[in-house]
Amino acid sequence: MKIKGKRAYYVYYFFLCLFIALALRIFYLQIFQKDFLQNLANKQHYRIIPIEGSRGKIFDRQGRIFVTDIKCYSVFADPQLASDPAKSAKVLAPLLGVSKEELIQTLNKKNRRFEWLKRKVSWEEKEKIKTLGLREVGMLREEKRFYPQETLASCVLGTVDIDNKGLEGLELSYDSYLRGKQGWVRILQDSASRQLILSPQAVAPQPGTDIVLAIDMQIQYWAQKHLEETVREFRAKGGAAIVMDAQSGQILAMANYPNFDPNNITKKSLKFIKNRAVCDMFEPGSVFKIVTLIAAIDSGAFQPQRRIFCENGEWKIPGTVLNDWKPFGELSYMEAFKNSSNIGVAKIAISLEKDMFYLYIKKLGFGELSGVDFPGEIPGMLRHYTKWSRTSSYIVPIGQEVGVTLLQLVRAYAAVANGGFLVTPSIVKSVRVHGFDKEVPLERYRVISEEAASLTAQVLIKVVEDGTGTLAHIKGMTVGGKTGTAQKYDPQVGSYSLTKYRASFVGFVSNFEPALVIGVTIDEPQKAHLGGTVAAPLFQRIAQKAIAYMKGEVKTSKQ
Repeated sequence: MKIKGKRAYYVYYFFLCLFIALALRIFYLQIFQKDFLQNLANKQHYRIIPIEGSRGKIFDRQGRIFVTDIKCYSVFADPQLASDPAKSAKVLAPLLGVSKEELIQTLNKKNRRFEWLKRKVSWEEKEKIKTLGLREVGMLREEKRFYPQETLASCVLGTVDIDNKGLEGLELSYDSYLRGKQGWVRILQDSASRQLILSPQAVAPQPGTDIVLAIDMQIQYWAQKHLEETVREFRAKGGAAIVMDAQSGQILAMANYPNFDPNNITKKSLKFIKNRAVCDMFEPGSVFKIVTLIAAIDSGAFQPQRRIFCENGEWKIPGTVLNDWKPFGELSYMEAFKNSSNIGVAKIAISLEKDMFYLYIKKLGFGELSGVDFPGEIPGMLRHYTKWSRTSSYIVPIGQEVGVTLLQLVRAYAAVANGGFLVTPSIVKSVRVHGFDKEVPLERYRVISEEAASLTAQVLIKVVEDGTGTLAHIKGMTVGGKTGTAQKYDPQVGSYSLTKYRASFVGFVSNFEPALVIGVTIDEPQKAHLGGTVAAPLFQRIAQKAIAYMKGEVKTSKQ
């Protein structure tokens, strides 16, 4: 009996000690290891997924949608629930358009509870994946950027990345406005680990701010359409066009060709993303002669009655020989510009002091940024007059040894059309904050006298009436402008090419409210290369459509 009693005693104390040990262990875990274990459990069952807020819409000046968001789905996986990664990858690969090997690699990450398989799939793709019944696969609803006008103004609008963050164009420069405020949702699996479900714990994302462009979708369509036609007709390398309100600096159209479809970006289309109107520098040729004309008139240094001998088309200058496109004898200053005489314009320029001429180049905005609300703008190329060669004083006034953008040229011609003010170009008209449109402030300042602007305009009108720009004429409208035919510099031979040209025309329609300035440039046209033949007719077609539309004479449809 004593032996049996001792055995019972030992058993009793053994279980008592075991109970005490377990109680102490539970106490320790509950009190001292509570946070650690809770975090461990959360890591095993929960995952916080950020949800981007809807990105703001982009409208044209008439309220038509350029860019919006559409609903889509993103596919993710919990690798720890993938019992047979190879089998799952085999059926998922053709539906997702992702390689089987890549999916196997993702599903084999057993230390992970959440991995994206593919972002931004369509509703049809989502439904097909759902029918597979894979317990390791789940889906989240997201927003996808959508460009309903496809290539229209694509080089201006730009692109976003997979997370709807701006990468190019206005999507980048106005990203802080357009991007929504991030929310989040917590994902967990059920108690039997059979499926992934959403936790009710979530913070709703906030939508981004809408922006309204100064661009008119209809004018943009015609500018882009006729630009493409011209590039194709002359088998050119590319081109750009701008339509601007001369008074405000608001850009009504900014076209590029070739361009791209932001809904379907490929490796091939990536090289067409650049906005040539703002980011492409070139030697302007004769369209730059407006600087010489303005400098001579505004400074009062040149007498209008003076006549210029144009050397019958060939003039030896320091370092080279200057030629005209046809022989000219004596010309008045108006005739020198009207007939685009290189020799006549060069002689006018050298009658000015170099520092004065350089001052007017700067006053008209060349060699510096215009301040347009677009990323990647370049200032062009302008050497200080103290660094000019002995030839520079003769050829800079005719548009050589200087690099400009099309936007800079349009801005300078706008100063003539609006009475002497240099405007700050703007692509965005307003930002919509809490349902109200906050207008982008318009900036301009006087750079030449009103009289000088008027006299300059008269000369440019004569260029179109019976000079080199006659193909830009529009019946019933007062049109002024200047042609430009610039030889491109060939670095391989170290001189100007005899076969590669840049054809341009920049002009204005003055008897219309608001006064419109339109600039077009065509890079390396093949069938013909003169600005008056290639670019002036393009100006005319764009201007005719824009004016008729703004007068209400044509329907607001793509025609």
